[in-house]
Amino acid sequence: MDLQALFYVYSGLITGNFTLITVVVSINQLLLSRELQTPGELRTQIENVIEYRRDVEGAADEIVPVQPLGFLRLLVEATREQAQRLGEFSRNDAVQAGGDELASEATRLTEQMDQIDTLLRESETGTINVLLTLLRTNYAQEINRLRMTKERFEEDLSPPIHDSIDEVIDRLQEIDVARQYFKAIYFQQELASLSRILLYVGLPAVAIATATLLVLTLPASEPEAIRHVDVLLPVSLAVGFLPLSILCSYILRTATVTNLTAATLPFTTPEQEQ
Repeated sequence: MDLQALFYVYSGLITGNFTLITVVVSINQLLLSRELQTPGELRTQIENVIEYRRDVEGAADEIVPVQPLGFLRLLVEATREQAQRLGEFSRNDAVQAGGDELASEATRLTEQMDQIDTLLRESETGTINVLLTLLRTNYAQEINRLRMTKERFEEDLSPPIHDSIDEVIDRLQEIDVARQYFKAIYFQQELASLSRILLYVGLPAVAIATATLLVLTLPASEPEAIRHVDVLLPVSLAVGFLPLSILCSYILRTATVTNLTAATLPFTTPEQEQ
């Protein structure tokens, strides 16, 4: 057994896990810096959220739930109703220019809202489950098509259809606001969870790696102390690499969510169009 190589490995594990614990402290400082706000900043933030909620309540014509799942289901239902209303207006006046395009877009949006609602019905109430249903729900293309149709046939479209198009666009924009807001909540939860788990796992990993390193330095004249070294080495190595594995898993999840939700309306990215 090459003890010198093992010394390097365990020394690296100890140093690396101490670094991860330092990362935990930095993450907690980042969270605290976002949470420590003045009363004026807190009031502005709360008022903005309340205003957004009132806009959704005005569209849905009822009080929205405080849970993300219920809130989003109500918003999706309101969007579907507006899309169906637009389709009805377009089909009732078959001779008007642009009616077929609007009816087709309304049907496409209605089907998309049905798919999201089905996913939400099958989801749990956690923020991540709600966010997963919104990862690819950037409606920049749909909004752009509606705006182009409205501009092209502006003089031919009746006032109710003009208003209906604006309502649909407003609902789609509100869904994107909800997606970005839930993403911010999800990131805060993930960072807090990561910092807590790294502390729980990192400190024992350092202790086990240090204890294993001390056992390896015992003289060969004490066989009782190193009798189980063949079992101790793989176990201690697995525990030593566990904090790094946890960190990588969290980074992979958050990076994936960020990549799929990077663009906000009125823009989109190729990743969100796949």
